[in-house]
This record gives sequence, structure tokens and C-alpha cells, in this order.
Amino acid sequence: MKTVLFDHPEFDGHVNLYAHFDEKTGLKAISAVHRAWHGKPAVGGCRLRNYRSAEEAFTDVLRLSKGMTYKSVLSGLDYGGSKSVMIANPETMNRRETFLAMGDFVESLGGKISTGVDVGLSAADVEIMGERTSYLGGRGALAPDLVTAHGVLTSILAAVKHRRGSDDLQGLSVAVQGLGKVGFKLVELLLERGARVIGAEVNREAVAKARDLHNIEIVDPSVIHAQEVDIYSPCALGMVVNDISINQISAGIVAGAANNQLTRPEHGVALAEKDILYVPDYISNCGGLLAVASDLEKSDESWVWNKVNEISATLHEVFTLADRDEIATSDAADQIGKARIDAFDQKHERNNPIRQAPAA
Repeated sequence: MKTVLFDHPEFDGHVNLYAHFDEKTGLKAISAVHRAWHGKPAVGGCRLRNYRSAEEAFTDVLRLSKGMTYKSVLSGLDYGGSKSVMIANPETMNRRETFLAMGDFVESLGGKISTGVDVGLSAADVEIMGERTSYLGGRGALAPDLVTAHGVLTSILAAVKHRRGSDDLQGLSVAVQGLGKVGFKLVELLLERGARVIGAEVNREAVAKARDLHNIEIVDPSVIHAQEVDIYSPCALGMVVNDISINQISAGIVAGAANNQLTRPEHGVALAEKDILYVPDYISNCGGLLAVASDLEKSDESWVWNKVNEISATLHEVFTLADRDEIATSDAADQIGKARIDAFDQKHERNNPIRQAPAA
């Protein structure tokens, strides 16, 4: 790996980094813990992707784990964030053996992380991991993708209300990028509220399902962000707001389920300069984390849905700060999140007897 670890641009005081190689399956995996507080496991999903290099995977895991901490504190939780990435080709790998190996890796960390479904994994994959480790979340009655979709809808409603004074979606148009589990459910929720939906997806079976069941318009994924719509909702992979797409997005609101939608922080500022209301992704897509936290807290379903409803109040705080200080919503959310993280860091330091030990 060419990058010097602690000088990596995405390194943000991450407290733990773990790398693993399984010779039998060829699995290469990295887990990153951005923060860990109060003796609780750091929480974040496991992503499977045929990364082009370890460098790309390392950058991804650092960004994603940091985003999980921000997602946690802005959801009113006190779990630190983590993320795991699996560097493997899903087309050629022995799926069962590889996920058993990943379960062994997670188990070897002794509860420092709790992981679960993310991009590239199914619930069945997590169950295979569960044969080797108990440090898994999101296996309860409420599926993480279901809660995530409702969280994105709540975020869209909050943004529409902030812009228009009403959260009525009747007649508004939404471009949904990605028709996987979250995106497909979001389409259903949007149609129920009277929105017109345009979709895009690389998987042909998902496209056929969306057409057959909902008869929505489908466009090529390469142009979904440039549609003449009211709302653009990225629900696939991240980094969709970049130097090229920023000049092609015409929607007045960007709110979706994808992680790391901004390729660089300045793209959040660029959206604000174009008068596009951006819902920070680690707020809009927090539903999956809430489902996992519900398992860890052993809470009932009402706890989850109450937390989803709180997304509106969080976004009101973000939008108000952005308007008052004339800054991008991404910067406003970062300010609020960083203040909460700093407070947890200080509290953790005070409660850590090792760190309180006097100098010799």
C-alpha cells in the first residue's frame, strides 16, 4: 500500500485498523474503527466489492467508518462507527467459504465491531457469517433496508417542507438512482404519496421488476442524475456528486440512501452555490444503523420508528444552521456532528482510568 497510514487524507483519528488475509479463499478484508465509546462495539456494515486495488479499498473503509460515527451521533446514538470491506470478486469467489472466512475474521476481533449487511451482501450472506461469529446486527424483525427506505423518505419530506412550506409530494418528480432493496422500496413509498418516479439500475432483473410492478420510467444509469426532476435520490454507490455531475444536476433537492455521495467536501459547497438543497447522506440513510442498534439495545419496533421520525428534527437543525450562517448543509451537518463526537471523546477520556493515570 503506497499511502502512509496516518497521513492518508481520509484518516480522521481512527482508533483501530485491522487487515486480514485468508489463504484458503483468497479473501482480503479490512475493518476500520473510527470511534468506540462506553465499552460498546463500533457499528457498521460489511461491504463486498471487487476493488481495483487495496488503496481504493482502504480509502473506502476510512471514509465509510467515519461516516458511520457521524451517522450514529446525528441519530441520537452513542455507538462509534466502523466499517468492513471485503476485496473479492463476487462472480468468481466461493461465496459460502468466503463468508465463513469473513465470519472468522470478525470473531477474531473479539466484539470490537458489530457488522451486518451492506452493498454486495444479502441477509443470507450474514447468516453464513453468523455460523462463525455472533458479532452481527440487523438480523431482527425489522430489515435494515426497509428502515433505510423510510428514513430516506422522511428526509425527502423534510427537505421538501423546508423548501416549499409543505411536505406534499403530489405531482413532484423524483429520480431514483439504484433499484435494489432500498431504492425499490423507496419507489413504492414515493408512488404512494403521489410522486412521479424515474428510475435507473444496472441490474436488468431489478429494472424488469420495477417496470412490471410499478410501470415507472427507466433511463440509463449514466444520465439519471441529469433528469429534469424536483428531487434526485442516489441510492446506489457513492461519489455521484463530482466535478462532472455537479454541472448536470438540475434537481432542487438531493437526498438518497447512498453513502459518500459527495466525491469531495467542496462538492457540498458547490451544490449550495447552485441553490440545491443537499440532505447529508449520513443523516438520510441512517435507517440501517437504527435497525442494527435496535438489535444491540434489544428494543422494540416502536423505538426504531420513533428514531426515524426524529430525522426531521435533526434536518431542521441542520437546515437552520446552514441558512443562518450561509454555509452548505454538508458543512452544517459536519459542524453539529463534530461537536457531538468531541463531546463523546471528552466524556470517554474522563471515564477511561488508563488515560487518567498520572505521569511517572
